[in-house]
Amino acid sequence: MWDTSELEERNSALGTRIGPDDSARETLADYVTPSGSHRFRFIRRDGDGRPELHDNIDDIVYIQSGAGTLRVGGEMLGRTGDLGTAINGGYRYPVTAGDILRIPAGTPHAYLVPDGGHVTYVLVRNPVFVGEVVADPDGAAPQLNPPGFGKWTSRELVRRNATLATRVGRDDSARETLADYGRGGASHRFRFIRRDGDGRPELHDDIIDVVFVQSGEGTLLVGGEMIGQSNAAGSTINGGSRYPVAAGDVLHIPAKTPHAYLVPDGGHITYVLVRVPAFER
Repeated sequence: MWDTSELEERNSALGTRIGPDDSARETLADYVTPSGSHRFRFIRRDGDGRPELHDNIDDIVYIQSGAGTLRVGGEMLGRTGDLGTAINGGYRYPVTAGDILRIPAGTPHAYLVPDGGHVTYVLVRNPVFVGEVVADPDGAAPQLNPPGFGKWTSRELVRRNATLATRVGRDDSARETLADYGRGGASHRFRFIRRDGDGRPELHDDIIDVVFVQSGEGTLLVGGEMIGQSNAAGSTINGGSRYPVAAGDVLHIPAKTPHAYLVPDGGHITYVLVRVPAFER
């Protein structure tokens, strides 16, 4: 878990360590896989970044502060490893704090920063989906170029939050699938969830939850023993630890870990949930 105040402090520290390439970075966590996936990085750019392209990694990005432009798609020129010298063609999208991006494997991309500005983001390396993509996904991916690129702006999420608030059901929650890039929700699915009351305990055998808290606040109960489990849900959790969570926090909930979101009376919590495939150590 990386809460918003911690990320702000890390951002300030990175601002004092900007290198000749106009950037600074640190690894928040590395869960160590052969492909280099399941790594969380925190990156600050005070100037344009070099073009990148990753053959076997999807980038999931949460813009933490600042603003800039993402250039994505086109043809990578002068490639050496994952880096290049330029991008020929492609598309440009403005990015700002609170935006969430999905950059598919094999896609050239570069972050462009205006003079005197900066952009800081949490980068989550997700293994590329291998297999047949479902023909009728639960959620249609954004129709953006290049194909497979996904972007959900902070403003869009605020609008979606307001809509979900009108659809809260008897279980005190409402949800929608933002995009489904994999096997019908088994992994590589982006969901947007609002809770106006405590959620039932959950446990996923083969899925890691990566969570970006969009609004509100509450408590995450995590760990312990799931009681009364039926499929992925249970009736209660015995033991576990409690962590306060609020807008701007980033969470990693491992597979096989009981967890539940607890919401104070009169409050709410809204978050983007990214389902990431678990890995074998």
